[in-house]
Amino acid sequence: MPVRQPLPTAAAVVQRSAALAVLLAALPLQAQLFEPPAIDPGQLTPASPTAPAADNPAQSQALQQLRSQADSVQRPPNLAAQRDANWLLGLLALHGLGIPIDAPAAQIRFQAAQRLGHPMASAGLAWCAIDGCGLPPNPPAARPWIAQLRKADAARAIYLEWLLAARLAPLRVGQADGRNNRTSSATTGVPVPEKALLQQAARAGSPQAQLELGLAEVAQGQYQTAYGLFRSASHRSPAAAANAQMIQERYGVTPSGSMGMNRPTPPAASQRWLEMARRYHRGDGVPANYTEAIRLYQQAAASGHPEAKRMLELIYSRPAPGGGIDIGWMQQLANIDLSRPQFSINNLGGAQPFLRDPTPLYDLVPAEWRNAALR
Repeated sequence: MPVRQPLPTAAAVVQRSAALAVLLAALPLQAQLFEPPAIDPGQLTPASPTAPAADNPAQSQALQQLRSQADSVQRPPNLAAQRDANWLLGLLALHGLGIPIDAPAAQIRFQAAQRLGHPMASAGLAWCAIDGCGLPPNPPAARPWIAQLRKADAARAIYLEWLLAARLAPLRVGQADGRNNRTSSATTGVPVPEKALLQQAARAGSPQAQLELGLAEVAQGQYQTAYGLFRSASHRSPAAAANAQMIQERYGVTPSGSMGMNRPTPPAASQRWLEMARRYHRGDGVPANYTEAIRLYQQAAASGHPEAKRMLELIYSRPAPGGGIDIGWMQQLANIDLSRPQFSINNLGGAQPFLRDPTPLYDLVPAEWRNAALR
């Protein structure tokens, strides 16, 4: 038989009830002690990182209108406005103009513009395939977009075809260029097998191709030829315009085709300019004056003195972080012997300070958006 538990006595019941009452009385105090801190409801919805406060109210309003057009759900839809707005928003996101850089969002906008029939959207999609736009690049996927682009912009399509071939080409190390035995590389020359394609794009009017050929000529010291190529591209390429100005200022190249002189300068005069430049550069018998040294180097280079040209290449190969002349670098160059035939800028690992546009699509951004970024 199961054993029956004895019933609690009245005193035990009273004792348990008193303990329970004490416990219940303490609960509000415990809840108050461990009550979580109050949360501001406004903090639950932080500001979107893709929509910072704009300093330009007109630009902010224009962006709002573009987004409204691109994402419009009105019936019937204005497909042309929606197509163009998606395309422009893609360009702005790709280059960080008016909004933060967001390459994946740019690709989404390009895809929307392409579905809506924008003739240039294939250029954006080809670039995203080559570059990746925030994802792993897939250069072969650019081919159908490049083929489609030929109908709308043949010159750009040829340039992108060259760029695709250059990206897919095996890396060449130590391959002679042929003209003066300099090494072709990503920074000093154009890959030889693809150069004909790049020249074809330049002849078709591609500013990107003209810019690349200009950079190749700079690497070979052909400043007059480079200047002409940069000038040809300058109306559509801010980088080419800046490069043309740098060549004109640094090497004395002029639009007329002369190197700063209407007639050849006697060699003795160019040598005197070089010697004076060295004196001011080194502080030899005169106080060191880098501004005067550079001016005299430019005079000597303009008259064709090869050592002066090489010195200017070196001076401008390592600009100061904020631009301008690097004083420490000038001091290192002061006693370098440039008369040795084997000497080259590559011996010091300097990178040419000339510019490229951010992407092959930069010239497609309307001028008002590019200019707004400079203000």
